[in-house]
Amino acid sequence: MGYPGAPHTFSRLDGDLGTFRQSVLDMGQLACEQVHIGTEAVAYCDAERARRLRRNFHSVRDLDMDLLAANVATLAIHHPLASDLRFMIMFSRTAYDLERINREAMKLADLAELHSDATNARSGCEMFDDVLIMGEEAERLLQKALIGIADGQIPLAIEVIKAQEQIDRLSQGALRRLATYIMQDPRNMQWVIDATIALKGLERVADHAVNIAMNLVYACSGKDIRHSSMLNLNEDFLASPTCQ
Repeated sequence: MGYPGAPHTFSRLDGDLGTFRQSVLDMGQLACEQVHIGTEAVAYCDAERARRLRRNFHSVRDLDMDLLAANVATLAIHHPLASDLRFMIMFSRTAYDLERINREAMKLADLAELHSDATNARSGCEMFDDVLIMGEEAERLLQKALIGIADGQIPLAIEVIKAQEQIDRLSQGALRRLATYIMQDPRNMQWVIDATIALKGLERVADHAVNIAMNLVYACSGKDIRHSSMLNLNEDFLASPTCQ
């Protein structure tokens, strides 16, 4: 297979790496769905969506456990080196980030169920409008990071990494708007607190998507860019936009 790495003398390693990658992508799609359901559950104070999210939680968790076992087995059997080892590290780290995303989605389910029975749920849920916007953006970044892994596309990873600034702007704007609800009526305090918790959780989802993108760059290039300047990212990887 051409990605990751060149074909090996022992094709079984190629097959195991390909299977590992596909399992990570399957887990990623489940995690994306969890974020989508959780965001809508909070935005619409929908207990049924929250219950659906809870039912799906174990599917993501079980995949994480299966991937850990597969990782250990592949290391024990093949002793991969160089680029193959970097890709295994990336897959393992991605599985970890996806598991954390799944847990953030569960927190959204808690909030949705908390407010689903409130007598003023319809008016209160208006304060969660920015949660829906933030959730859509976080899900978009996660999807883009997963496509980057599927195709070995460094430019997609760079786009995700650079989107951190947009996420920060969305969060700051949402928090300013939430503050106005307290000024209008102090009884909105609990709604504002819970909307803030949801926003921060979705920020963390976006952060995990950025982690996934950074690990993809590392796997493809061998360069650790966690502390690199955002201004230099495009220039550094323009010569090799895909994994070789």
